[in-house]
Amino acid sequence: MLAMVKVDGPAESGMHPSRFVNVDTTTTEGLERAIHLGLIRSELASIMVTPFIYEPESLFDAARRGRIFALFRHPVDRAVSMYTYLQNTDTDPIHAKALASMTIEQYAESSYAEDNWLTRYLSNDPENELTNAHVEVAKDMIRRKVLIGLADRREESMERFEKFFGWKYIFHPEKQEECRSALLAKGDDSDNPDMLVPKLGSYPYELLSQKNLYDIELYEYVVSLFADQEQFVADVPDGFRQKGATCCMCNAIPCA
Repeated sequence: MLAMVKVDGPAESGMHPSRFVNVDTTTTEGLERAIHLGLIRSELASIMVTPFIYEPESLFDAARRGRIFALFRHPVDRAVSMYTYLQNTDTDPIHAKALASMTIEQYAESSYAEDNWLTRYLSNDPENELTNAHVEVAKDMIRRKVLIGLADRREESMERFEKFFGWKYIFHPEKQEECRSALLAKGDDSDNPDMLVPKLGSYPYELLSQKNLYDIELYEYVVSLFADQEQFVADVPDGFRQKGATCCMCNAIPCA
């Protein structure tokens, strides 16, 4: 049966226990279990994290519909981020060894470099040669189902997510605001001194761009949609997360 469980954070952090539902939506087996147990109907969870795009659709129905939210970054930045990660990861020693002595130019020339990963992911076609039709499928998926955020506009994106989904603080609002500010300031790995994005027009930049032409077209579309989606929250005040924020869960009492 479905149940809410609490997971404590590090004792020294003073973090309040986080609440999770006892299903694993990061695997196909876990998704099947969530469907069987009626995860969405239970209304126990407000956010679901999963690497799958199409498989979770069976969880929802006309009365209970979901919305994907995601942060997008420029494909060249993303490719360089993957290069930096694979060089330094402990979880993928085979790739780490292969890339350890590779320059960014060699990486861009190699089969390790990304090849329109996002277009393939959203069009559900990881291996075949891509065409404009794949890009159109990906664009349609994003337009219909995704609330867009941009990695280089993190604060604005987070504010939009909060407004759209109605997220407010329910645990120690002052501490949560401090935590939010710290996480947004830290951002992604673009501030990592080991991550050096090639200059626009340089050989590795142009090569990575050529390998990700469809993803670049998709990213440009995403940026335009980000501007259009501002209308979704036009009537919601800035700082919504703090409007009527409470500590109702601090004492495990029901939140309004």
